[in-house]
This record gives sequence, C-alpha cells and structure tokens, in this order.
Amino acid sequence: MIRLARLRLYPVTLDLVAPFRSAEGIQQAKRTYLLELLSDEGMSGWSEISAQNDPSYWPETVTTCLEIIEHHLVPLLASKFSSPFEIAARMTSVKGNQMARASVEMAFFDLWARYEGMSLSELLGIPTDGTRVPAGVTLSLSTDIEALVGELTDLRQQGYRFFKAKVAPNADSAILELATTSFRMEQLVLDANGSYAGTGETQLDRIDTTGVALIEQPLSERDFVGHAELAKRLTTPIGLDETISGVDDIITALRLGMAPTINLKPSRVGGYVESLKIIDRCQHEGLHLRIGGMLETGIGRAHNLALASHPAFDRVGDLAASDHYFVRDITKPFVLSDDGSIECPRGIGLGRTPDPTWLLDAPFLELRVN
Repeated sequence: MIRLARLRLYPVTLDLVAPFRSAEGIQQAKRTYLLELLSDEGMSGWSEISAQNDPSYWPETVTTCLEIIEHHLVPLLASKFSSPFEIAARMTSVKGNQMARASVEMAFFDLWARYEGMSLSELLGIPTDGTRVPAGVTLSLSTDIEALVGELTDLRQQGYRFFKAKVAPNADSAILELATTSFRMEQLVLDANGSYAGTGETQLDRIDTTGVALIEQPLSERDFVGHAELAKRLTTPIGLDETISGVDDIITALRLGMAPTINLKPSRVGGYVESLKIIDRCQHEGLHLRIGGMLETGIGRAHNLALASHPAFDRVGDLAASDHYFVRDITKPFVLSDDGSIECPRGIGLGRTPDPTWLLDAPFLELRVN
C-alpha cells in the first residue's frame, strides 16, 4: 500500500541545439515542469508535463496542466493505493486533460516501481526489460533540398538509420526532390501535423509517389472519415497521431475500415493505463505501432523508452539521443550506439532522475496531498 503525501513541480528550461520547425511553428527551447510525487515514507517518482506552451499541437498547454494538477488532480490523491493501476480510475472524474493526468500517473508508476524494487518496464509487464530500442530522429520542416540532404548525411554518419521529417503544404518541395536522389525513402516517415486539411488532393498525391514509409497525420485530428477515405486512395500507409487520444479513437478508425499505423504518445492518451489498452487493441487487430515524442527532457524520454521496449512496437519511433535536441539535458544523457539504437534505462524505477546538482538549487512549488 502507498499513501501519497506531496507533489512538487520544478520549472525547467532546456535550450535546443537548433530551432525546431514544424507546421505549427518554431520552437527554440523546451520550457516545462518536472513533477516529483512523494509518498508518506519519503519515496519519490518522476515525470514531466509534456504539453507545449501554446495549444497549436494539442488543446492542453503547460499552464492548463498546472491548473488541472493543482486544483483538480491533487485533491483526488488523498487515500491509500494498493495498485499503481488504481490511480487512473481515481482521476476519471477529470475529463480530457490527458497530459495533466499522464504527468501524475506516470510519476506514480515510477514511484511504485521503486517501492517494489523493480524496473518500470517490468512493472508494466513488458517481457523485454533492458533491451535496446532502434533510434528514430525527427527533422525540422525544410524547403531547402541541399540543407535537407546535408542534414540526413550528417545524421547517417552519426549512426541514425530511420528518420521523420516534418512536412506541410507549399513546404514539401525538398521531400519531392529528395525522392529523385539515392536516399532510401522507405526509411523516411513524413509528419504533416494535420496541415493538409482542406488543401485538396493534389499535393498528397504527389507525396504518394515518393515511396516514403508513412504519411503521419495528414488531415485534422478529428477527421476520421477523411483519413479513412485517404487510406483507401493512397498507396502510402497512413499514420494517426493527434487523432489518437485513447483506445476508443482506434476503434472508430477500425470501424471506418482503416488499419492505420498508430503513433502512441503515452502523455497524450493519459498515461500508462490507457497506453496498455491501446497496445492490446493494436496487437489484437494487427495494427503497426510506433512510439512518439514531444521533445521531452531525459525524464520524459526515459518514460517513453520504457514503454517502447514492448515488442508490440514494430515500427521505429521518435526516440533520438539527448544531444540531438538539447545543449544539455536535465538527466544523464541517452546516447546513440554504433548500431543505431538507444539503451533502455536500467535499474530501479524509471532509471533516470534529475541532475542532483541542479536539484540542489532548483525552485519548486509543493502541493500537499491532504
């Protein structure tokens, strides 16, 4: 049994190695909060708020998550828990707000794993604990073919083998040109972040000829019918990202005749309990799965790596080494190996905690669980 006592929120800002551009805008730093959940016995678990600072990708923002956590989630935690899976049921009275709920739930799973003296992936029932996960690196939106080829060449030399490029209408010329080079397009996923909604079929038809592995989220997040129709017409597989907020969205896609590749971001679906439901459904239906990312710090990346070690993830996801994104991470960095993979965190719990030196002087907001 575990009784929670306190929740701490630590503001953190990490500078990006280079500005990151997508259809939604340009990001130059990661600004969020780390979350530490403490039991009455002094044990703690860690997570982070994965939301962005504006609602261009998802309705939630860092600010809305802070509001929901302080005023609506913390009051629900004031009792003993006999299982880590109970916490999701405890928070069902808070509708939506998946990223806020996920930040609490995922920290609780880390705490519980430490309490039991096991790894997080073991607690999640994943049989491949301690394995390596193939790395996938995400490139910013680019309209310059020479710059794109140069970046891909450099990433190949670093050891990456799988890539995802941001793409948008009137900003996909470099991708079309890339298809005329010797680059193996089957190693490339295109992520449109819903930007082709309402632009007509011509541009997507051109992309369909390039031989890329996947077109992810070409249309708006709630356009299930449009995605289903697109999947029937194009030869390139369609992936769903922002569309998937829970297992029910996968069922809707299936009923419309789709068999999409699912980009699972545990923070976007509310945490591990819903993620495991999605994994079970995808395995039952034979759907391909890839792990997503939200430019997380080392804390969020460790959570994603723990889940990505599940054998159901049969497509390379968005997990790159720490130094690809951050000048300096908040945890011990994740490193790309010579075979193009990243080692899942080892040890008890999450396998990562914030830098102790940083923690010594880090300000925090403490909320008591009454």
